[in-house]
Amino acid sequence: MRAYKQSPIANEYKLVIAGEADHETEYSTELRLLAQKEGIILPGFIKNDKLHQLFTNARLFVLPSFYEGLPIVLLEAMSYSLDILASDIPANKEVNLTGSFYFEVGNINSLSGQLEKKLCQPVNEVRYNLQSYNWEVISNQTYDVYKQLIGR
Repeated sequence: MRAYKQSPIANEYKLVIAGEADHETEYSTELRLLAQKEGIILPGFIKNDKLHQLFTNARLFVLPSFYEGLPIVLLEAMSYSLDILASDIPANKEVNLTGSFYFEVGNINSLSGQLEKKLCQPVNEVRYNLQSYNWEVISNQTYDVYKQLIGR
């Protein structure tokens, strides 16, 4: 939220932070109050049609995680051909995007600067190679492994 408010161009766009804390904490309460004060939209946990609407209408998808496994939400945003901005943690970098898609994890100035660069560019649909994450391909690869294990 601080990086968003710090970037002058970002204020031309609404910030929507989807998801919610598993357990209410002092930190999550503080974030909710800050979002309310700053006009940031916190819809909570969303799915199905509402999630589709959010991805379809987003200008930029930002994933500022400090820790992730395989970031399924990042792959989902890529499937919508959204422009991406993700923290440079190893899990996010596993999807092999170029350097312009990343910012330094935890660095508000880096995120704010990258937000400004991304939002100043014309809107372009981005095509990603998601072949490695195609369920049909993955299931065939898994099937081949099982066939090898049983000697067929």
